[in-house]
Amino acid sequence: MQVITRELDAKLLLTYYAIKQNYSVVIGKQKKLYENAESLPKGIFLFKGNSGGGNAKKYKPIVKELGHAAVELDEEALFLEEDRYLSKRTDEVCNKVLDQVYCWGKSQRDSLIKAYPHYKDKFHLTGHPRFDLLKKKFRSLHSNEVEKIKKQYGDYILVNTRFASYNRKGGFGVGKDDMKKLYEHFIKMVKELSRKYPKLNIVVRPHPAENGDSYRKELTNCHNVFVTHEGGVVKWILASKLVIHNGCTTGIEAMLLDKPVLSYIPFTSEEVDEYLPNEVSYKAFTVKEIFSYIDSLSKEDSEEKQSIKGRKEILSYYYSAMDENYAYKNILRLLNKISFKSESSSENEFLQNKPLRQKGPKHLEMKENEIIAFLNKMRKLDKMESEIMVNKLAFNLYEIKSAR
Repeated sequence: MQVITRELDAKLLLTYYAIKQNYSVVIGKQKKLYENAESLPKGIFLFKGNSGGGNAKKYKPIVKELGHAAVELDEEALFLEEDRYLSKRTDEVCNKVLDQVYCWGKSQRDSLIKAYPHYKDKFHLTGHPRFDLLKKKFRSLHSNEVEKIKKQYGDYILVNTRFASYNRKGGFGVGKDDMKKLYEHFIKMVKELSRKYPKLNIVVRPHPAENGDSYRKELTNCHNVFVTHEGGVVKWILASKLVIHNGCTTGIEAMLLDKPVLSYIPFTSEEVDEYLPNEVSYKAFTVKEIFSYIDSLSKEDSEEKQSIKGRKEILSYYYSAMDENYAYKNILRLLNKISFKSESSSENEFLQNKPLRQKGPKHLEMKENEIIAFLNKMRKLDKMESEIMVNKLAFNLYEIKSAR
């Protein structure tokens, strides 16, 4: 995992169901897994795609040479433009060493087959556990947190942003004119919402890589605006009355959670536009159109319901695991087909006899109590009687398995 708040719950959902099928799971930040690949018992490495740093490209062949199997579910492949996806996130070497590649939907798989027809049998439609968590079956996992948020913030509009290429943690970026322009439009829009609806709160949730303080500074005089990035986004969507975004995956998540969702598009730009999240949302091109949409939310609108149905049809080409089709089931079914030579010694002996790299900054640490809390909620939801053990192996590296 690279961004803990965004990815942990989905990985833990897959972990939980893997444990039920007698897997032992090692979960951690991706760099920590790479560093300790030699020290871990032979298993199946789940990669999250090729990021800009190149570590995944480097380590896929190494992991295979060490005797592990290698599969991939690219975190960023849901709606990347085809040429960008193929040039930045895939290559011949990686596809050669991977045993299986899991695709969000038909769009991604079609792109891969077109570029790498000789690896066609490696590309599988699975969906992503991140979207499994949006289904009604799992929404009760967030019930307590949703109630706490509602109690603290009351009725609110959730504004999600994605302007990290400009609004960086280390200061504003240069050469990102359109992203700067979009950032400024969103600041202005939030201020106007604050004035128009003084009795309605507005929660601004920046992307994890953004500088949240820039929003606090700009919006300091808006008494009903709050800037936070606490916890995962699903509970914030569930507790909200409306989600506003531009090109965010959270727009898709809000639609799948049956929440009103609006994409604010003050201008069009090849640099910043993202087709799919905007296409599955109600589009507003001016702040006045946002006001009109908010004012209409209390009305029964059959035309809007028909529009939502059409948006789900658009999404179905990009995302395959809709309705009662679950990504975690699809992935485990494929994992169960992989065979590899396991260690002759027991797993515990292996881990005890190999030194693991321990260092890392505390503020970036995966919290053991959060892992245990999620797994316990899953056990309660699933009426699972057996205990689950969580063992810390190293900084940001945990072994999770059944206590049986």
